[in-house]
Amino acid sequence: MAEDSAAQAVANAAGAAQTAGDAIAQAAAAGAAEPWYALGPLIDKGGPIVALLLVLSVISAAIILLKVFQYWSAGLSRRSFIEPAVERIEAGDPEGALKVLGKHRTPVARAMAAGIRAKVRGDLRDEDVAAEIQRVGAVELGALQSYFRWLEVIGNISPLLGLLGTVIGMIQAFQKLELGGSNVDPAQLSGGIWTALLTTAVGLVVALPAVTALNLFEGRVDQVRLVMRDASARVIAGLHARQSGVRSKAAE
Repeated sequence: MAEDSAAQAVANAAGAAQTAGDAIAQAAAAGAAEPWYALGPLIDKGGPIVALLLVLSVISAAIILLKVFQYWSAGLSRRSFIEPAVERIEAGDPEGALKVLGKHRTPVARAMAAGIRAKVRGDLRDEDVAAEIQRVGAVELGALQSYFRWLEVIGNISPLLGLLGTVIGMIQAFQKLELGGSNVDPAQLSGGIWTALLTTAVGLVVALPAVTALNLFEGRVDQVRLVMRDASARVIAGLHARQSGVRSKAAE
């Protein structure tokens, strides 16, 4: 009788250990499950809309990196060449000013050099020199603004695509609710709702960097435009003063 009790106790202990082992295994499996933002389950749960949003995010990231490299290589923050170039223009040395500007590849330097070359090539009016500077400046600013439309479009349509995915997901969730009739599983309904909301979250995550980068880039271009306008005015004034000085000497 004692042996049967001991055997029963061992069996119960083994059963308890097995139950505890199963619980630990389930907890480990749950902990090892991929988070909602992992790429695989993200596309699986979000469907084609999330896949499209991921493609847009890759395009947006590529454009942002391209613009950062472009602005860095163009040296948009360099302005130390403006004063020496203007001083040489006012001293009657346009060739020296061109040499100073030729050492820099910034948009402002190119616009200033275009105005000086236009004046050196012929006795042009100040209006013609200003028009040449504006023409070159517009080309340079256009290059800095390239791909801005892409960032704007991505920033605008990504939240709308996410909202569209949410609406479609909610429709599917309530269709399942209707088909379930009185046997409604709240877990299934809540799972369908959070899966639907997932597309909105992804849309916002894609849109925020694009909109932020676009505003920062536009602000940088505005700064370059202001510097270019000031430098161009100083070039035209220096060329005009030089021309007036030459005419005065010729009259004497």
